[in-house]
Amino acid sequence: MKLLRLPEVSSRVRLGKSTIYENISKGTFPAPLKQGRGNFWLDTEIEAYLKRLIAERPANRPNADS
Repeated sequence: MKLLRLPEVSSRVRLGKSTIYENISKGTFPAPLKQGRGNFWLDTEIEAYLKRLIAERPANRPNADS
């Protein structure tokens, strides 16, 4: 298990800081762990978030590779 800071999370999910925190408040994005003055995300939770997005993608959507 690895802890990620916001810049790495943002890079992985391709969302900006404000969008990430907006989605956290909506309950659609994993909440960070509070450690001192910093926020950290579990890499496993970010991976699960990305897998959920992929699973929810419509089946008939054309691939970017096609």
